[in-house]
Amino acid sequence: MISSARCRRCWNGISISRRWPNCWPKSRPSPISRRAMAEKPDSTLPPERMLRLQAEFAAHLRDPGNCPAPEGVEDRRMAVYRRLFFGNLRNLMARNFPVLRRLLDDVEWDGLIRELMVAHRSTTPLFPEIGSELLAFMAGPGEHWLGDRPWMAELVHWEYLETLARLHESEPPEPRPAGPERSDYAPALNPTLQMARYQWPVHQIRPAFVPDQPLDQPVNLLVYRRHDDRVAFERVNDFTLQFLLRMQSNRNSTGLVLLQALAEELNISPPDRVIEAGFGMLQHLSQREVISPILPA
Repeated sequence: MISSARCRRCWNGISISRRWPNCWPKSRPSPISRRAMAEKPDSTLPPERMLRLQAEFAAHLRDPGNCPAPEGVEDRRMAVYRRLFFGNLRNLMARNFPVLRRLLDDVEWDGLIRELMVAHRSTTPLFPEIGSELLAFMAGPGEHWLGDRPWMAELVHWEYLETLARLHESEPPEPRPAGPERSDYAPALNPTLQMARYQWPVHQIRPAFVPDQPLDQPVNLLVYRRHDDRVAFERVNDFTLQFLLRMQSNRNSTGLVLLQALAEELNISPPDRVIEAGFGMLQHLSQREVISPILPA
């Protein structure tokens, strides 16, 4: 396929792609479009009527079954907006929650998206954060979806964390060769790292495996982006999770100081054995790119 500047799509107000410098440079408006541009818009519509028209338009797009379209607007024109509005949100959510999408059939998925549109009001205009709206919906008017899917809220949260890691604006650290960690060096977290603890095995849920009861013990999961831009997952024990959480609030502390404090907090003895095992943990986390190369404190 031959590609040229004229074949590229132009940037628009809802795109997150880069603006192309040339958008059909040789094209000219048709006589009809030139006349349309020359006409002045109708400014006789009272402001209160305009506001009411906008409210009716938005309400109809969200809930066309119960909210009529604005008076005087052709249904075939409204149908275009209905199809685009619903279809875009449905597809966007499917990309954000691919596992959940596969677990619901088409009728269930469309019902979830329609109810989200009707019963929830978004607080973010940003596409990368749109997944948080489904989280908020599940904690409020959409809670009834958990009736026969008690794992659903945690799965939504887990898939949202994956999106956050994948789209995080920070650059992951470069991998480094394996080597012994020094006690006077301070580790730094991968800035894309997301951590959570779940009662359900969300990392294993798929169409072939849907759990019917929670885990006996909660599972600690990490999701982050590697230097090669691949999203990675890691299951860790309680000690490792507590260590990483402590790193978040003590960014300038050395590995030795962090391990000593954690051993004391958890009342683990003798501390020397914990510290020795802890440096092995640091080496593993560094090789996995969960933490950055160990830098001088």
